[in-house]
Amino acid sequence: MLQSTNLRDYLSNAPDAKVFLAPNSSDQELVTRARERLTESGIHQERIEINYDVQQLRTGDMYISYDPPDLIVRVVYEKKPNGMVKMRSMATIKL
Repeated sequence: MLQSTNLRDYLSNAPDAKVFLAPNSSDQELVTRARERLTESGIHQERIEINYDVQQLRTGDMYISYDPPDLIVRVVYEKKPNGMVKMRSMATIKL
């Protein structure tokens, strides 16, 4: 797991990167807690977008999913011309 400072560093070096949060839940309390934990880890609230459409992601963007009890942070490292999106796990954040 990367430390929160590494997430801050990554995002400061990727100012145009989108951050998609895909909580896989309609539980608003869970979404609120996830946003708070992401903020504590160095991701600004205004960058976090609830979105499940990975086709909108570009190379360098973050995709964060909820895999109970953790948030899994992935970074897009390649987007193929056919639309296939490849991601690497970057961090795990306890929710």
